[in-house]
Amino acid sequence: MTKHLERDMVRLGDKLSELGSLVVTTTDKSVVMIQNFDLVLAHEILEAEKRINEMEVEIEEDCLKVLALHQPVATDLRFLIVALKVNNDLERMGDQAVNIAERVKFLTDKERVAADLDFKKMGDICSNMVHRALAALVQQDAEAARHVMAMDDDLDALHARTFNVLEKVMQENPHMIKSAMSCLTISSNLERIGDLATNIAEEIIFMQEGEVVRHQTVNVDTPEP
Repeated sequence: MTKHLERDMVRLGDKLSELGSLVVTTTDKSVVMIQNFDLVLAHEILEAEKRINEMEVEIEEDCLKVLALHQPVATDLRFLIVALKVNNDLERMGDQAVNIAERVKFLTDKERVAADLDFKKMGDICSNMVHRALAALVQQDAEAARHVMAMDDDLDALHARTFNVLEKVMQENPHMIKSAMSCLTISSNLERIGDLATNIAEEIIFMQEGEVVRHQTVNVDTPEP
């Protein structure tokens, strides 16, 4: 690796880590906001989304410049491919956090859905997955990435349960349909953030081991959130 390529790769890694930290913070805020309906957090999430979008474009341009200028091969090329994919996944996580903020704002002055929803547990798992995925990326830890993938099953199961609970609410209380649908959207947003964290975990494994694990079943003990 030439000095110029090494410099550009380090700079790219630093930017990706910075974007990851911003997305982690935004995700955590969205999880807290679901619990306390804090509209100040909603505003902060919307403001952060602007910077997330800017950084996503910057990182993509940097990746393309490195490809054009240095024509990297082997491990370096694999890192750039992963960086492009992870960059996109992080930006989409930011979009999901914004969606949650919008739904919470809508629900603020509405009658609360009287049902046993799993938002607290879903939020904890979701936040944990994002934290672990980004840590695994920084540390280039394929084993930690596999644990992130395993956690996604629990999040999917909670989302399915939430769907069933809200479906019953809408059947029994038609006047609550709009609020219940907003709650269902929040559940879907959390589930989608988990999917995106899983995507990052899959790319880490590809980067480290050259193995494509999409659509595979991962058998590891799932850590507690």
